[in-house]
Amino acid sequence: MVISQSRRLAFGNLGRALAAAGARPEQVCKITIYIVDYKRDEHVPIIEAAQIELFGDHKPANVVVGIAVMSPGYLIEIDAIAVIDP
Repeated sequence: MVISQSRRLAFGNLGRALAAAGARPEQVCKITIYIVDYKRDEHVPIIEAAQIELFGDHKPANVVVGIAVMSPGYLIEIDAIAVIDP
């Protein structure tokens, strides 16, 4: 449940960061998702649902990295690469 709430916040923040940079979700070509105590069977469906909420049918390449610890209180972090047309 906690990772589900965290992923909503993380993907929401990603959407706001993209907008602030003048990018749209469909311009994202790659994302990397870092998750504390990653459990594939539990987390993949949650991640997929969050990606659909933000990206719709667009499917950027993605990498999921399980990590032991992150800054206090953080469970998930996402970075993205977007290609913005000039």
